[in-house]
Amino acid sequence: MSHDIWDVLGIAPTRDRDAIRRAYARKLRVTNPEDDAEGFMRLREAHDEAVARIGWDWMWEEDEDGEGEHDAQAGDPYAAAPTLAPVALATLERAPPASPTPLTPEAEELQARIERLELLLRGHEMAPATELEAAFHAVLNAEALEQIAVADEVETRISHLLLEAAPRSDALLAPAVDAFRWRRDDLHFEPSDVVQVIIQRRDFVERRDRLVRNDEQARAVVAVLQGPPTAKVSLWRRLNPRFEIVMKTLLERLGDGHEVLMAGFDAQTVAAWRQRYARPRLSSGMIWFTLGAPLLAPLIAGVAGLSPAAILAAYLATAAVILAAQLFYLQGYLRLKTAWEVHRSWRAGALERIGWAPLSLLLLPVSALLPDTLWSPLAVAGLGALLLAWTFTTTDPPSGLALPLHQRLLGQAVPFAWALTLPLFDVDVVTPSMLAALVVAAAVDFRGGAQTIQAWHLEMGRTPRLVGSLAFLAATIAAGVAAWRMVGETPPSWAPLCVASVLALAIGHRLPTAALGEALAKTRYYGMFVLFWLSRGLDAVVDSWLVTSTLWMLIGMAVGVILSLIIEVRDRTPAG
Repeated sequence: MSHDIWDVLGIAPTRDRDAIRRAYARKLRVTNPEDDAEGFMRLREAHDEAVARIGWDWMWEEDEDGEGEHDAQAGDPYAAAPTLAPVALATLERAPPASPTPLTPEAEELQARIERLELLLRGHEMAPATELEAAFHAVLNAEALEQIAVADEVETRISHLLLEAAPRSDALLAPAVDAFRWRRDDLHFEPSDVVQVIIQRRDFVERRDRLVRNDEQARAVVAVLQGPPTAKVSLWRRLNPRFEIVMKTLLERLGDGHEVLMAGFDAQTVAAWRQRYARPRLSSGMIWFTLGAPLLAPLIAGVAGLSPAAILAAYLATAAVILAAQLFYLQGYLRLKTAWEVHRSWRAGALERIGWAPLSLLLLPVSALLPDTLWSPLAVAGLGALLLAWTFTTTDPPSGLALPLHQRLLGQAVPFAWALTLPLFDVDVVTPSMLAALVVAAAVDFRGGAQTIQAWHLEMGRTPRLVGSLAFLAATIAAGVAAWRMVGETPPSWAPLCVASVLALAIGHRLPTAALGEALAKTRYYGMFVLFWLSRGLDAVVDSWLVTSTLWMLIGMAVGVILSLIIEVRDRTPAG
């Protein structure tokens, strides 16, 4: 590398590492590697050699004797005016000059252009965007900016000015980011806190302007948030779902009310609308659904030839039911779930978090013991509603750790398909109470099964898991023996209990079999289809679809539990 490294960097010889870094960063902004690869390499080599020379004492011997300073001034055309940078800095900071040294024409021109830009941004009237951009580019084109120190100070001053003058300076955010090359993804650029806020403001303004430009409701939302909190918003606009969606979106983008992002908006108005949406309330979409969905009821009543009074009553009754359900969701479920998450979820034990799952499975055999009356399914539905409310309150939707959706749906469909085919052959085996309990158990498992599976495999030790898997296997064998005892006989009185127990095992056995993985689970399901057609031969022997289908279900469960036990024992055995 030749000795013109300081000319490449555009500074006088120096041992100041920060000065070298700033000079390199300044030159890098105007040197694009793609357009000028050779210039970029020269700049990079000059930077590396300048940094390396910091530790070479012999390079600075002449400077220590005073001769290096003379050479530096002779090689730097701007060194003859050493007061230019300090005077320009003092001017930008609005402080009187430290010495009576007169300003150079270039510094005076720069000072005038900056004052012109400040006047436009701080004036009483809003200046047009074109005029602001013209004044901004006039500052950038000033000849005094050829000195890197002056250019750095001007860049700093403009960055602070853009923040102080927001939102009037919004039109200059994008030009400033482009002119100074403020980039988050540039590895050579280390933005200051002020620059980071400017970039954040620029992104927010661009998204807001794009939204306002293409959406009338967005323009209304911005006008509301910029106005006083006492401004009235028409009921028709509040009932517009699009207005509510845009309002929530804009409030979310404002975040926690950052001072820079809030520029241009009324803080009290924003706080009032935040408080409005923080409370559980009927949204405009819910209101329109309450008014529109019940129209189907009077339509059906009109086709049936009912009187106008009956049609009106059908509409009002349906609307009342829908409204009551929505109010229960808002004032009941949401409040209860919030209270659980705030006060209880962080200290709830495993049994408390999954206590609803065993209860939902226990509800199935209990429902088989209830008398076949109207009150039995109502009692099961009432208890099931409490279990579902507890499930939805204490759990979140299944995460990525849950079983794949198709496996979960298939696991829910098989018990229902089996239970619904049984009445075609043995009418008295499946009761309405059992069907209600099956719906509850399946819904609880679909919502919170992932949490139960995680508790089984992550929070239980291996020994309790082995004992639990063996208990599932023993219950499966016992149910199979009970089913085989019904061969050649009319289904006994305990047949519904056997069916309900099989249904509970069909849902509960997925706890240990979750360790099989997707590949083994698919193989097991395909094997069950093959076994189904083979079981038709057994059906011809025993002449009972109840026994045949029950054994088919239990064999599939036993295979899954045995495979999970093998995996558990294999993982427990240390590698030799």
